[in-house]
Amino acid sequence: MAGRNEQAVIIKKIEETAGHGHHGGGWKVAYADFMTAMMAFFLLLWILAASDEEKLRGLADYFTPSLSEAGGRGDGLLDGMVLGQDGVMSGTDGPQSPVQLPSFGQENPLAVFDSRLRDPDSRIVVEFDTRPAGEQDSQTINTGENGIADGVAAAQAAAEAEAAAEQAERAEQEWQEAQERLEESITEQVAEDPELQAMQENLLFERTADGLEIQIVDKNSTSMFATGSARIEERTRELLRIVAEAIVDMPNDITISGHTDSVPYSRAGTYSNWELSADRANATRRVLVDTGVSPARITRISGLADTAPLDPEHPSAPENRRISVTLQYAPATQP
Repeated sequence: MAGRNEQAVIIKKIEETAGHGHHGGGWKVAYADFMTAMMAFFLLLWILAASDEEKLRGLADYFTPSLSEAGGRGDGLLDGMVLGQDGVMSGTDGPQSPVQLPSFGQENPLAVFDSRLRDPDSRIVVEFDTRPAGEQDSQTINTGENGIADGVAAAQAAAEAEAAAEQAERAEQEWQEAQERLEESITEQVAEDPELQAMQENLLFERTADGLEIQIVDKNSTSMFATGSARIEERTRELLRIVAEAIVDMPNDITISGHTDSVPYSRAGTYSNWELSADRANATRRVLVDTGVSPARITRISGLADTAPLDPEHPSAPENRRISVTLQYAPATQP
């Protein structure tokens, strides 16, 4: 009975499994070396693809020791010679003439990267500069400053040219408007004066390359000067005063010229249409100055006789007898 009441003894054994130990970081170094080798390999492939046979030969000569002479001589420790008996050095039986070796790649191995060697006509050039770094930086900075200065100078010159063109255009427009105002002013004053209304046909305006030409001409019924004389008629004097008052405040220079018809001067002697036309121009100058026009503005007085007729087909026509007062075109001083 006692044997039956005995309980079985169970022994439980637990075995702990230890974790994997730390393997270290050696694999990272190997992986980095592998990636570096791959980068070098692809760089080599790119250099080979970008070079022709001559450049490849030069590149190979740069990294491979080359013989300087044929016939067994070289650049080694013994300069191509061998030790014989008794320690005597002797050369080989080959010829001793020097061999011309390729120099490409030895002077500048980076030349293979110069894109101009592959494509001379390329618009974009990749060039490797072999100068010291300090000199390269200085040259680059100087070139940049010069480029900026040239760009600024070009932009400034273009702006000045554009401004000058705009100023010239504006001056031309102002001159045209000034001529219109001057014509309107003189015409209105003559029309408002009862004594001068009949002389409106004697007043002509013409815009020329020299400026605005104001002409006072003779008509069949109206003469500006006494016949064969430089004496100004009273109505002509009033008309000249209106012209003088209209131009007195303008800065433009003034020229005055006298004209006659082709009829010869009646008086005998040396006095002719030349002298008569010049005297009439000078008489006109005196009226303008007396009215207030500055004498310094009158730059020329001339008598042209019958050499510049208003009516060339009728040289003796009364319209050819006239006085021309020209307001000179001066773009820089236009009002």
